[in-house]
Amino acid sequence: MVGFPHAMTRNLFAGVTFAALMLAPLSLWAQKAPAAEADLPVIRITDPNRDLLRLAVPNATGDQGGEATSIERRDFEVVGLFNLLDPTSFPPALQQEGLGFSSALWGQVGAQGVVKLKATGGGGNVTVEGRLYQIGRGESPVLTKTYRGGDLRLLVHRWVNDVIQQFTGVAGVFGSRIAFAQTGRSQEIAAVGMDGGELRVLTKMQSECLLPAYSPTGREVAFTSFLRGGADMWIVSADGGRARWVSKRSGMNSGAAWYPDGVSLAITLSHEGNPEIYKIRASDASIVQRLTNSSASDLSPSLSADGGQIAFVSDRGGSPQIYLMGAGGGGGKRLTFQGSQNTTPKFSPRSDKPMIAFTGRDERLNFDIFVYDLKAGKVDRITQSQGSNYDPAWSPDGRLLVYASSRGGLFVRNVETRKETQIFRGGAHSPSWGPAPPQR
Repeated sequence: MVGFPHAMTRNLFAGVTFAALMLAPLSLWAQKAPAAEADLPVIRITDPNRDLLRLAVPNATGDQGGEATSIERRDFEVVGLFNLLDPTSFPPALQQEGLGFSSALWGQVGAQGVVKLKATGGGGNVTVEGRLYQIGRGESPVLTKTYRGGDLRLLVHRWVNDVIQQFTGVAGVFGSRIAFAQTGRSQEIAAVGMDGGELRVLTKMQSECLLPAYSPTGREVAFTSFLRGGADMWIVSADGGRARWVSKRSGMNSGAAWYPDGVSLAITLSHEGNPEIYKIRASDASIVQRLTNSSASDLSPSLSADGGQIAFVSDRGGSPQIYLMGAGGGGGKRLTFQGSQNTTPKFSPRSDKPMIAFTGRDERLNFDIFVYDLKAGKVDRITQSQGSNYDPAWSPDGRLLVYASSRGGLFVRNVETRKETQIFRGGAHSPSWGPAPPQR
């Protein structure tokens, strides 16, 4: 797979050493001795829950309360911002007080914040009432919301997003979706909600499909498929359906990344012999500009939030490393020097905090997730000692990373608190996180 330490088993480019390496399975990468480069950082966390706000999530009331409770608790678990209290520790009096609130009693169980829900209705006519209370701020809620619609899950997601905004100043992004390439019997492109719900298979190619990439609007997904024999780029609706064959030049048409305007894509093409990065039009794959021109292989482009910079992978220094160039192309500046193999760069969507997540191989031949802080010029390790982890993608608010793992499936981790949750069980790689849901 282009730029990924796993699953594409075809050697598309005989004689291109780096391309063959990037297309090798994870097991083949692990057999190669690491180059003599500096070791990657090591994580040392004593207690990730120490400073997190202690949040109580009692059972929701109403005829839809059971399902609403499951959705709500799952959301608060995934976002990794809170220390969720064990609901079995809540006395019956607190479980039965409905939307009301007793500050003193909740304080006794250690809560700093309490969220209450009531969910009623059905058949396309659902009402969700939410209350957020904070200990020490009286008996009145600090946030009161009522939502109406036909989808209980969506309404609860909106409530959780609003609670997150109340505490952090930035709304949550539940309701956004994550596309990924399936592995195993099915090798189609699929998508799930960021909480792991509502799995949907988007393609019907009946062939190996790879490297999905959501458009900026979230309405389309670009991906690579071998349906016609070569590694061609296709685009499918985010709702699924018949895919459109877009880029079909000889050799590699892979690793597409959308420009913020949604009109153009950065993509790796090898029709001229060497894998290089080009800017093409999404509508017809016509070439706008060749962005790299080197004797090395240049792969896996990722654009910054403003479209002004492109991170990519190149072996021009002797091993696959992360490089950075302007959107107009050019030679590129090498960013990573620690570790013998660094691949799959993904720019954070936050322009105020420019960071690049990537996959790195450490001295023990394990793959893990790392983040390069462009302002500080340093690398931070995000995963460690939990198998191999690869293919990071940022949430649209820049709080979370989703990645594939040798443990199976997809995992989401809060970059700051380091709390991790598995959101999908099954064969999956190369996730792409779609845009945030519209604010209502």
